[in-house]
Amino acid sequence: MSLTFSFLADGEELRLPVPPLPFGWSAGQNVRELTVNGTGTVYLPGDPSAYSGVLECLFPAGVRPYSAPGAVSDPYYYVNKLMAWVRGKKVVRYVVPGVVNTQVVLEEIAWEERDGTGDVYAKLYLKEAQPLEAVTSQTGGTGGTGGRSEAEQSGQAQTYTVAAGDCLSVICRRFYGNGTAKYYNALAAYNGIKNPHLIFPGQVLTLPPASQLGVSG
Repeated sequence: MSLTFSFLADGEELRLPVPPLPFGWSAGQNVRELTVNGTGTVYLPGDPSAYSGVLECLFPAGVRPYSAPGAVSDPYYYVNKLMAWVRGKKVVRYVVPGVVNTQVVLEEIAWEERDGTGDVYAKLYLKEAQPLEAVTSQTGGTGGTGGRSEAEQSGQAQTYTVAAGDCLSVICRRFYGNGTAKYYNALAAYNGIKNPHLIFPGQVLTLPPASQLGVSG
Protein backbone atom coordinates (compact mmCIF):
# COMPACT_ATOMS: atom_id res chain seq x y z
CA MET A 1 0.00 0.00 0.00
CA SER A 2 1.34 3.42 -0.98
CA LEU A 3 0.83 6.14 1.63
CA THR A 4 0.23 9.79 0.77
CA PHE A 5 1.57 12.57 2.97
CA SER A 6 -0.20 15.93 3.00
CA PHE A 7 -0.28 19.21 4.86
CA LEU A 8 -3.53 21.18 4.91
CA ALA A 9 -3.76 24.90 5.63
CA ASP A 10 -6.08 27.74 4.58
CA GLY A 11 -8.21 25.34 2.55
CA GLU A 12 -5.20 24.18 0.52
CA GLU A 13 -3.57 20.76 0.35
CA LEU A 14 0.18 20.39 -0.13
CA ARG A 15 0.93 16.76 -0.95
CA LEU A 16 4.55 15.70 -0.60
CA PRO A 17 5.92 14.45 -3.95
CA VAL A 18 7.86 11.53 -2.42
CA PRO A 19 7.05 9.64 0.81
CA PRO A 20 9.49 10.72 3.54
CA LEU A 21 11.88 8.16 4.98
CA PRO A 22 12.08 7.21 7.71
CA PHE A 23 8.46 7.79 8.72
CA GLY A 24 6.93 7.35 12.16
CA TRP A 25 4.86 8.81 14.94
CA SER A 26 4.56 8.36 18.68
CA ALA A 27 2.13 8.75 21.54
CA GLY A 28 2.98 9.22 25.19
CA GLN A 29 2.02 10.77 28.48
CA ASN A 30 3.66 12.76 31.24
CA VAL A 31 3.66 10.12 33.96
CA ARG A 32 3.42 11.46 37.50
CA GLU A 33 5.83 10.15 40.13
CA LEU A 34 4.83 10.12 43.79
CA THR A 35 6.62 8.96 46.90
CA VAL A 36 4.29 7.27 49.38
CA ASN A 37 5.35 6.52 52.95
CA GLY A 38 5.60 2.78 53.51
CA THR A 39 5.18 2.05 49.80
CA GLY A 40 7.96 3.87 48.05
CA THR A 41 7.76 5.38 44.56
CA VAL A 42 4.54 4.95 42.60
CA TYR A 43 3.70 6.11 39.09
CA LEU A 44 0.34 7.49 38.01
CA PRO A 45 -1.02 8.25 34.53
CA GLY A 46 -0.62 11.84 33.43
CA ASP A 47 -1.66 14.20 30.67
CA PRO A 48 -0.84 13.30 27.03
CA SER A 49 2.52 14.50 25.77
CA ALA A 50 2.76 16.12 22.35
CA TYR A 51 4.73 14.51 19.51
CA SER A 52 7.91 16.18 18.33
CA GLY A 53 9.90 14.86 15.39
CA VAL A 54 11.48 15.34 11.98
CA LEU A 55 10.37 14.39 8.47
CA GLU A 56 13.19 13.93 5.96
CA CYS A 57 11.81 14.79 2.52
CA LEU A 58 12.97 14.68 -1.08
CA PHE A 59 11.64 17.30 -3.51
CA PRO A 60 12.80 16.11 -6.97
CA ALA A 61 13.72 18.52 -9.76
CA GLY A 62 11.39 16.79 -12.19
CA VAL A 63 8.76 14.09 -12.09
CA ARG A 64 10.24 10.69 -11.29
CA PRO A 65 8.72 7.19 -11.54
CA TYR A 66 8.36 7.17 -7.76
CA SER A 67 6.73 10.62 -7.55
CA ALA A 68 3.20 10.88 -6.19
CA PRO A 69 0.41 11.55 -8.71
CA GLY A 70 0.13 15.26 -9.42
CA ALA A 71 3.62 16.03 -8.11
CA VAL A 72 5.06 19.41 -9.10
CA SER A 73 8.42 19.25 -10.91
CA ASP A 74 9.81 22.40 -9.22
CA PRO A 75 11.27 21.51 -5.78
CA TYR A 76 11.12 25.13 -4.66
CA TYR A 77 7.35 25.08 -5.03
CA TYR A 78 7.35 22.92 -1.88
CA VAL A 79 10.17 24.78 -0.16
CA ASN A 80 8.55 28.19 -0.63
CA LYS A 81 5.12 27.02 0.47
CA LEU A 82 6.46 25.41 3.63
CA MET A 83 8.70 28.40 4.40
CA ALA A 84 5.67 30.71 4.04
CA TRP A 85 3.74 28.60 6.54
CA VAL A 86 6.67 28.66 8.98
CA ARG A 87 7.05 32.43 8.69
CA GLY A 88 3.30 32.89 8.89
CA LYS A 89 3.19 30.94 12.17
CA LYS A 90 0.62 28.59 10.70
CA VAL A 91 -0.87 25.67 12.54
CA VAL A 92 -1.42 23.10 9.80
CA ARG A 93 -3.02 19.68 9.64
CA TYR A 94 -0.70 16.77 8.88
CA VAL A 95 -2.49 13.84 7.27
CA VAL A 96 -1.39 10.34 6.35
CA PRO A 97 -4.75 8.67 5.60
CA GLY A 98 -5.54 5.91 8.06
CA VAL A 99 -2.36 6.58 10.06
CA VAL A 100 -2.03 10.22 11.18
CA ASN A 101 -4.50 13.10 11.18
CA THR A 102 -3.48 15.86 13.57
CA GLN A 103 -2.59 19.52 13.83
CA VAL A 104 1.10 20.41 13.93
CA VAL A 105 3.31 23.46 14.13
CA LEU A 106 6.03 23.65 11.48
CA GLU A 107 8.83 24.75 13.76
CA GLU A 108 11.50 24.82 11.05
CA ILE A 109 12.35 23.74 7.50
CA ALA A 110 15.99 23.13 6.62
CA TRP A 111 16.87 22.30 3.02
CA GLU A 112 19.88 21.79 0.76
CA GLU A 113 20.96 20.65 -2.71
CA ARG A 114 23.60 17.91 -2.64
CA ASP A 115 24.41 16.24 -5.92
CA GLY A 116 24.03 18.72 -8.76
CA THR A 117 20.73 17.22 -9.94
CA GLY A 118 18.66 20.12 -8.63
CA ASP A 119 16.90 17.82 -6.19
CA VAL A 120 16.23 19.38 -2.81
CA TYR A 121 16.61 17.46 0.44
CA ALA A 122 14.61 18.95 3.29
CA LYS A 123 13.98 18.34 6.95
CA LEU A 124 10.65 19.39 8.44
CA TYR A 125 10.67 19.84 12.21
CA LEU A 126 7.17 19.15 13.50
CA LYS A 127 5.56 19.66 16.89
CA GLU A 128 2.07 18.41 17.59
CA ALA A 129 -0.37 21.23 18.34
CA GLN A 130 -2.84 19.77 20.79
CA PRO A 131 -6.16 21.68 20.69
CA LEU A 132 -7.37 23.30 23.90
CA GLU A 133 -10.98 22.19 23.98
CA ALA A 134 -13.55 22.49 26.72
CA VAL A 135 -14.29 19.14 28.36
CA THR A 136 -17.97 18.25 28.58
CA SER A 137 -19.61 15.40 30.45
CA GLN A 138 -22.59 13.33 29.42
CA THR A 139 -25.06 11.78 31.81
CA GLY A 140 -27.73 9.21 31.25
CA GLY A 141 -30.16 10.51 33.89
CA THR A 142 -33.79 11.33 33.22
CA GLY A 143 -32.95 15.00 32.83
CA GLY A 144 -29.87 14.44 30.62
CA THR A 145 -29.45 13.80 26.96
CA GLY A 146 -28.36 10.17 27.31
CA GLY A 147 -25.21 10.98 25.36
CA ARG A 148 -27.11 11.59 22.13
CA SER A 149 -25.70 14.01 19.60
CA GLU A 150 -27.06 17.51 19.04
CA ALA A 151 -28.37 16.48 15.63
CA GLU A 152 -30.09 13.40 17.05
CA GLN A 153 -31.69 15.39 19.87
CA SER A 154 -33.29 17.86 17.48
CA GLY A 155 -34.25 15.21 14.92
CA GLN A 156 -33.42 17.71 12.19
CA ALA A 157 -30.38 18.60 10.12
CA GLN A 158 -28.26 21.47 11.41
CA THR A 159 -25.66 23.66 9.76
CA TYR A 160 -22.15 24.29 11.03
CA THR A 161 -19.58 26.81 9.82
CA VAL A 162 -16.06 25.39 9.80
CA ALA A 163 -13.62 27.26 12.06
CA ALA A 164 -9.82 27.42 11.80
CA GLY A 165 -8.28 24.16 13.01
CA ASP A 166 -11.43 22.08 12.46
CA CYS A 167 -11.42 18.70 10.77
CA LEU A 168 -14.31 16.36 10.02
CA SER A 169 -13.30 13.82 12.67
CA VAL A 170 -13.41 16.51 15.40
CA ILE A 171 -16.74 17.83 14.13
CA CYS A 172 -18.22 14.31 14.11
CA ARG A 173 -16.96 13.65 17.62
CA ARG A 174 -18.51 16.93 18.79
CA PHE A 175 -21.91 16.48 17.13
CA TYR A 176 -22.32 12.71 16.92
CA GLY A 177 -20.11 11.51 19.76
CA ASN A 178 -18.04 9.48 17.30
CA GLY A 179 -15.09 10.73 15.23
CA THR A 180 -14.16 7.49 13.46
CA ALA A 181 -13.57 7.25 9.72
CA LYS A 182 -17.01 5.69 9.25
CA TYR A 183 -18.61 8.89 10.48
CA TYR A 184 -16.41 11.54 8.87
CA ASN A 185 -16.41 9.75 5.51
CA ALA A 186 -20.22 9.57 5.64
CA LEU A 187 -20.46 13.27 6.57
CA ALA A 188 -18.09 14.18 3.73
CA ALA A 189 -20.18 12.20 1.23
CA TYR A 190 -23.39 13.80 2.54
CA ASN A 191 -21.92 17.26 1.93
CA GLY A 192 -20.38 16.39 -1.45
CA ILE A 193 -16.80 16.69 -0.15
CA LYS A 194 -14.42 14.59 -2.25
CA ASN A 195 -11.47 14.71 0.17
CA PRO A 196 -12.66 14.19 3.79
CA HIS A 197 -9.31 15.49 5.06
CA LEU A 198 -9.65 18.84 3.27
CA ILE A 199 -12.11 21.42 4.62
CA PHE A 200 -11.54 25.13 5.12
CA PRO A 201 -12.65 27.93 7.49
CA GLY A 202 -15.96 29.50 6.49
CA GLN A 203 -17.23 26.37 4.75
CA VAL A 204 -20.83 25.57 5.78
CA LEU A 205 -21.62 21.92 6.50
CA THR A 206 -25.01 20.28 6.84
CA LEU A 207 -25.16 17.96 9.88
CA PRO A 208 -28.08 15.53 9.63
CA PRO A 209 -29.07 12.99 12.29
CA ALA A 210 -26.80 9.94 12.24
CA SER A 211 -29.66 7.83 10.88
CA GLN A 212 -29.59 9.93 7.70
CA LEU A 213 -25.84 9.38 7.37
CA GLY A 214 -26.37 5.64 7.22
CA VAL A 215 -24.12 4.97 10.23
CA SER A 216 -24.81 3.63 13.67
CA GLY A 217 -22.87 2.79 16.82
